[in-house]
Amino acid sequence: MSRKNSILFAMSILSASTPGTVLAKEDLAEPDPRVYAAYVLLGQADSGQTVAMARVVQDASAPDCPRLVPLKGGDIAITMTPRINPDSKNFPVQVCEALYPSGQAMAVERTGFTLPRIGGPVHKVTALGDTGCKPEKASKNDRQSADTCSPDWWPFPGLAEDAAATKPTADLIVHMGDYNYRGTPGKIKIRGHKKKQRVYDAGDNAPNGKCKLGGHYYGQNSKGSEEPDSWQNWWLDLFQPAGKLLQSAPWVFARGNHELCSRAGPGWFYFLDTGSKLLGEGAKQLSCPEPESNNPLVFGQPYRVDLQNLTVLVVDSANACDSDDLHQKHYDRQFAELGKLVQDAPVAAHTWYMSHRALWGVKKAGDGVPCKDPVSGKTYGCINKTLETALHKNPLPETIHLSLAGHMHRFQSISFPAKQKGPHPPQLILGNGGVELASNHPKKSFTIDVAGLKGIGFGLSQFGYMEMTLGGSGDWRGQLLGPTENSVQPVLARCDSKASSATGICWPLED
Repeated sequence: MSRKNSILFAMSILSASTPGTVLAKEDLAEPDPRVYAAYVLLGQADSGQTVAMARVVQDASAPDCPRLVPLKGGDIAITMTPRINPDSKNFPVQVCEALYPSGQAMAVERTGFTLPRIGGPVHKVTALGDTGCKPEKASKNDRQSADTCSPDWWPFPGLAEDAAATKPTADLIVHMGDYNYRGTPGKIKIRGHKKKQRVYDAGDNAPNGKCKLGGHYYGQNSKGSEEPDSWQNWWLDLFQPAGKLLQSAPWVFARGNHELCSRAGPGWFYFLDTGSKLLGEGAKQLSCPEPESNNPLVFGQPYRVDLQNLTVLVVDSANACDSDDLHQKHYDRQFAELGKLVQDAPVAAHTWYMSHRALWGVKKAGDGVPCKDPVSGKTYGCINKTLETALHKNPLPETIHLSLAGHMHRFQSISFPAKQKGPHPPQLILGNGGVELASNHPKKSFTIDVAGLKGIGFGLSQFGYMEMTLGGSGDWRGQLLGPTENSVQPVLARCDSKASSATGICWPLED
């Protein structure tokens, strides 16, 4: 199949459109207060083709789904249809969606929301992750207030504003997951229980990081939970602060462990997951089963996004335990499927792997599986055991140029000298988008043994996002941008895929 035929940006909408509609003045009025957000996300249809979908979130009291109309003239209006609401009590909003066309910017009628023109080569990518807010930092008396996430220590709203305002705008935005921290506490109160119950989180929230699931689990959405997943927390953590950024470019979303069905899974499958009836019967909208059911977990399948010069492979690693082997067989199958996706992909100048959890992440000793620096002999803790085991059984194809992840609340890069043989692309960890940072460890640049190869790493414990410019044949350059202060947005680090393999691909900006 040719690349031209393999890339579908929803041209089939023409058959479902209403002709004779042009953009009227009232179509670009101030936003209807009942319409909260609009965005475009990229997914994969049953046929394997890449499809763009527009989604609009509006209040349940609003009338029928709005239409999309051309922003600058034209005679096509696109009808949107509602998605299945997982819980109308806790999600008093309606998500509307439609296939989105290539080459035409659109507006949401009777609102001020506009959506980008898509199609063409990708020159610039904005990459970020772990953006939600942890209200634990607020005083105990204020924790339930909507104002507990102060910009003094939660920089995501400012970072999102900066990223949306950058010129030229990004052609693509990729998010590594964990959008909703405010509404996903580690322990919850369940009516009838004297003590708060620890929620299932694939080991992250378990004592000593042990991953166990002996049948039913407690989760935010269990019967009797006093803290179920809800629209209000999604609004405050993602849709309100990132409103402009959501409209600025098409998105690829990865599912984080805070979007497990035991946490904010209902909202994930309603708002951000690519599953939709628009993509075919095999890619229909998913939902979280009852926690008390015999099979309370949902695993998203790997999928591929093909753009003109960039292929992105997306893996749902939300259930991949960092230091144990829970669900190992499932992820072995995931990586076997990943190889098939790459094999079937059209040839692209750039091929990236992205997921929430890192293939290789370096932390302090005792936190994760022990691993050593082959130069100094120092012992670290490494994650992710589940993914690394699956990778060993089904190595990534050598055509993958870059691995992107989040999960670790810091920035970290690991690259491998070109003279070493092995299917290990360089990796960027972007878990520093807003949630409370973890301390940078190791403190300085480091080396690490990864499956017998020497990896060279560097990290920072500073908030930011990555702005990447693509070249040819897998080459790219990036800069890690921090929060704006005194009208200046600092560059915290620079990366270059062609940098010396002896020193690593990323380095801090010199003072």
